[in-house]
Amino acid sequence: MLPVNPLVLCIPFIAGFIGWFTNWLAVRAMLYPVEFVGIRPPLGWQGVIPANAEELCRNFSRLIHEKLLDIEQIFSDLSHDDSEEVKRVVEDVSQEIIHEFSTNLAPESWARAREKLRGYINDLVRRNVRNVTEEILERMGREASDFIDVDEIVRQAVVDDRALLGRVMVEVAGPEFKFIERSGLWFGGLFGVVQMLVWIAYPAGWVLPAAGFFVGYVTNWLAMTLIFEPREPRQIGPVRVQGVFIKRQLEVARKFADVIADRVLTGDNMIKHLTEGPSREPVMEILEEQVEMSMAEYERDAMVAMLISKEKLEEAKQDLMHRVRNADLAQSGPIHAFADQSERIRGQLEENLRALGADEFSGVLRPVFQKDEWKLVLAGGVIGAIIGSVQVVTLFGGF
Repeated sequence: MLPVNPLVLCIPFIAGFIGWFTNWLAVRAMLYPVEFVGIRPPLGWQGVIPANAEELCRNFSRLIHEKLLDIEQIFSDLSHDDSEEVKRVVEDVSQEIIHEFSTNLAPESWARAREKLRGYINDLVRRNVRNVTEEILERMGREASDFIDVDEIVRQAVVDDRALLGRVMVEVAGPEFKFIERSGLWFGGLFGVVQMLVWIAYPAGWVLPAAGFFVGYVTNWLAMTLIFEPREPRQIGPVRVQGVFIKRQLEVARKFADVIADRVLTGDNMIKHLTEGPSREPVMEILEEQVEMSMAEYERDAMVAMLISKEKLEEAKQDLMHRVRNADLAQSGPIHAFADQSERIRGQLEENLRALGADEFSGVLRPVFQKDEWKLVLAGGVIGAIIGSVQVVTLFGGF
């Protein structure tokens, strides 16, 4: 019997490296580069997630608006919201109107008015502003589903920043990416022991490249599969087995809700959606109607008539309507108070995500891994075969 080359003991360690390296590379290839690098497809590469960002975000947003988020519920009852934002809006707008009364509309009458009349006007303005703000919030909340398109907000956020979806995935599925890398090391080492025994029994030149392909291919495929399978817990001997991602549902629900509320459905993105494009017109109509009602309140009030003539009040009304129509809605206090609902969004997302069944829950992440998965798995096999060929040449004297 021929003596066994002691270098065969390196085979399990090299197989472990192949498994780790190909899985590590698969994770990076999913995320990077954000922009296409190369001449033109297929002579080049772009990260799987950035390359398919718009298609993936459609799946993503469909899950959010169909299963996880009820827009009408999110924006209901805002008219009774006693948040600091609403209080600030009421105070700021009230101060502005009172300043208009005292400096532009009726400076002389205001200067001569008694303290009691001034106090009455102050109270009237604050009450009126509070009522108008509540009416705007109530009306916008009631009609929110007519002009808030979650799909479009998510799509626009991803289009503006193609790396965003990748960052979301890293934050939500960071442990799963680590699992892919580490499992490659352990699976590769385990397969390497078998590979070593085969090589000892049959040291043909093609064995190590073929085994390298097998290790690179199978460790990639196995790691990605074990993230989601089995979906329901299974008892295998003394071990209880379940997909790594599925098992983390409660933790993922919290993290996913945080990321979506803080990075995607943010107050700024919501404001941009409400004040630009198709949503602007219906929002503007609501504001104009409420401003009209607000001015009517002043026109009917006898105490206001003591300070300002009807002609002057009509002039002020026309000027105000003109300013509303030409205003930058993104700076509007009521719009800010309406749009910034990140805490409600966060709470509803987490609650509904926790309640999803295993099949629906896997849909949060599974489409990302399925997209071009075969390319990553095949690339792992090819790299494994190359490393296996290098083994034959460097350790065992060539083919």
